[in-house]
Amino acid sequence: MDLKLANIFLIAAITLMAFTGCGRSQDPVLDAVSPAEATMDEMTMVDMENGPVSLVWLVDYPEGTKDAYLEWIASVAPTLQAPDEVNRIRSYDNVEDVSPHRFVEFEFDSFLDAAAYMNRPEIAAVFEDLPNHATKVSAHTFIERSDYAKTEKKDWPIKGIIFIEYPLGGKAAYLEWVDSVSSVLVGPPQLKGIASYDNYNGESPHRLVTMEFATQEDVTAYEELEEIMDIEAELGLRAASWVLHTFELRSDYIKE
Repeated sequence: MDLKLANIFLIAAITLMAFTGCGRSQDPVLDAVSPAEATMDEMTMVDMENGPVSLVWLVDYPEGTKDAYLEWIASVAPTLQAPDEVNRIRSYDNVEDVSPHRFVEFEFDSFLDAAAYMNRPEIAAVFEDLPNHATKVSAHTFIERSDYAKTEKKDWPIKGIIFIEYPLGGKAAYLEWVDSVSSVLVGPPQLKGIASYDNYNGESPHRLVTMEFATQEDVTAYEELEEIMDIEAELGLRAASWVLHTFELRSDYIKE
């Protein structure tokens, strides 16, 4: 995204408010991006209105000024986590120090809560100021899917993030394959939690999968399991593209 973050979230907020207030299955703003049926699958209006929503920041630190960025975050964290609408905020650093350097996740119960949060003047002001403290920022709205059942909520220190692009016209087949392998993915004890999300706007990345671990050693042991390596190899055939990053939890936010 090349728009300033404030404009991105303003557009998102307008879209969310229109969605929750008009009772239509397709919103004109979203139709301009991609057809609603292409991004929602079998999700009903009730599912979309009541299901969990995650807003994600992908941030690159300015070269040589990471400490200054973290000082700014510390100054605005109380503002970001104060509103009742947001359930959790968590931030993570990429352990490989590659782009994206930072992953920030805001969790909400519904679109209505997300829209109310983003419409708060003090929150909008922070979003608007963010690009002044980072070299690259993108913001995405993700809808949680029900592909996996291992989603224990805890501050596990290591988080694997997989960004996936669906094949052109092959999303349904991809999801059928995921359903066939999900029990294998969640079985190993090293994996503490896993969740999947679809990008609400149908933009890149199409799909987000988060995998939580207690230690980096658990990540390595999990990835070396034969059944996991087999699934990873097949993922390369089932998805148009995918990339995995490993992030480490920071202590910038504490709200539950």
